[in-house]
Amino acid sequence: MSNGQTTTPSPDMDGAAGADGAAGVAGDARRLDGRRSGMLGGQVGSLLNCFLGFFLNYFLTWRGMVIGLCVMTAARLIYLAWLCPYTLVEDEAFYWEWSRRLELSYYTKGPGIAWTIAATAGIFGDTEFGVRAASPVMSGLTALCIAVLTRKITRSVRAAVCAALAFVLVPLFQVLGLLMTIDGPYALCWSLAALLAWMGLKERKGWALALLGFVLGVGFLYKYTILLAVLGIVAAWWFTRDGLVAGSAAGSAAGSAASRGRGMVNFGWIALSLALGLVLFGAAVSPVIVWNVREGWPTVAHLLGHLGLAGGDTQVTQSASKGYHYDPMWTLSFIGTQIGMIGPVLALMVLGLLRVRREETMGSHVRTGGIFCFWVGAPLLAFYLLVSFVAEPEGNWALATYLTWFPLAGLAIDRGMKEWKAKLVAWRALPKPRPRQGFFVRRPETVTQVMWYATIVVGLVTLVGMPLLVPLARLGEIAGKNDTTRKFVPDWAYIPTGRFTGGREMGAHADRLMRELYTETGRDPFVMAMHYGRAAQLAFYMPSKPVVYCVSSLVGGRKTQYDYWDDTNVRLQSKLLDRPAVVIGSADPMVWQPHFEQLKLVGKLDGEGKRNRPAYLGYGFRGFDGVPRRVVGEQEDYR
Repeated sequence: MSNGQTTTPSPDMDGAAGADGAAGVAGDARRLDGRRSGMLGGQVGSLLNCFLGFFLNYFLTWRGMVIGLCVMTAARLIYLAWLCPYTLVEDEAFYWEWSRRLELSYYTKGPGIAWTIAATAGIFGDTEFGVRAASPVMSGLTALCIAVLTRKITRSVRAAVCAALAFVLVPLFQVLGLLMTIDGPYALCWSLAALLAWMGLKERKGWALALLGFVLGVGFLYKYTILLAVLGIVAAWWFTRDGLVAGSAAGSAAGSAASRGRGMVNFGWIALSLALGLVLFGAAVSPVIVWNVREGWPTVAHLLGHLGLAGGDTQVTQSASKGYHYDPMWTLSFIGTQIGMIGPVLALMVLGLLRVRREETMGSHVRTGGIFCFWVGAPLLAFYLLVSFVAEPEGNWALATYLTWFPLAGLAIDRGMKEWKAKLVAWRALPKPRPRQGFFVRRPETVTQVMWYATIVVGLVTLVGMPLLVPLARLGEIAGKNDTTRKFVPDWAYIPTGRFTGGREMGAHADRLMRELYTETGRDPFVMAMHYGRAAQLAFYMPSKPVVYCVSSLVGGRKTQYDYWDDTNVRLQSKLLDRPAVVIGSADPMVWQPHFEQLKLVGKLDGEGKRNRPAYLGYGFRGFDGVPRRVVGEQEDYR
């Protein structure tokens, strides 16, 4: 408007505007491609343009996006049920072991993941699909939460669709849509919490603040770092408090000039809603508290162990007596992992934030929403960045940060692509020869357009490449074994898929060794592994799904959940004494020598993807206080 004021259309108006905008883009695309239709043939070009127009007109609408998410979820479920070549990874198998022994909480995590797998496995059985069935559903719901949040803060359907599409295309979140780990449900709880916080603080919906406490509590059952979302929400409120009040105070009878000046409206309903939310949060997290009180707070020891601090369950590396040490690679590798994990979408998130901060044409509602989303996620990333100065953090620990930054990416894509198309139309109107205006091609390009195209390419390559990874790896192995073709296969062409595909083979091989031991000794053998992940995979993939014992804590490693179950705690199993065993782990046979009368090296199990995890046949288990007699290897006796 001429007086500098801006108007903010309602969400209902924006639905029509989004559809009209999509139709306009489709029209631009048809006009831009019209000159090339002659090269493709008039009819073929018309068909392509009609298809493009239909796609843009339909799938860039709210209904089209929801239907697309439903189709994606159904396709993933079908893929997991009948087509997926990937066996359970170690963490998935370990959480399945948890689901066989339901508890109020567990050594390293809350009970959420175990309860979820127990529910789906109870319906679909103890199968790979039974373990993973919930992950595609949770991924689709996460995308929907991101889209709803984006639409609420930008009032643009196109931005919401672009944000959801960006989430779906990121390789990390594609993987989380298939594997059943704690990160999938954790991401859903985080994105839903951000949406509820916006609805409660901006839209003044008390029930949203109350439900926020419950959602945070449920998220805590999956991953404890969701508590940092509370810090993020408080920071988001602080940095946007004037904007949060400005939009809602006008329509609130409780608003007053004094309260607006303080950035607060109607303390009463806020206090009541937060109190109810706190009660719901406490009820949700109570299983974790009860279990830790009963067991002596082992989860705290585990978390301190990650940092190498005193009181943890690992060797102390950072203390006043040992001094402080720092490896710059901890920080550099963490930063590099973030870039590689999120990909070009990260640049779009930054561009969206810069638009929110700098563009004067941005409405106050959008600016408030953009800054709100940034601050909800920022403390989590900052926390792990600080951790990288004390210990080496895992790259995926900060993944929830980006869930509330996808609305920024959607905003950047929506506005940036409109600007690019306007530049492209203006450039095509120039007489030939047209000037070069792109980074890689002659036609105009913008940073937003290049990053968005890169995101689409990376996402599609991941989508197509994941199902083909195993066949390509097998072709590489076959080619590598042939003398004629080996010289044509470079080293990088050998794809290490053992971590994702070897479970069935390992289980079958271990089962054969068990039967051989029984035939040889006449006694029932058992299975023992050094690493919790391998123990869990063998428990899942051996035909009888037996009890497998993990002895990490007994041979110098960390405690695991296996130490807290009576039926898997080797110290409590006197019935195992003098029995034979299949033993997995440690290339050094001296680790196992003191605990068996005789030990025979077998080598790697079929499907084993790690070099330092050979299998042994143990005879006459003596316990972890026994006296060994001899160890027999492939080439020599150890006496």
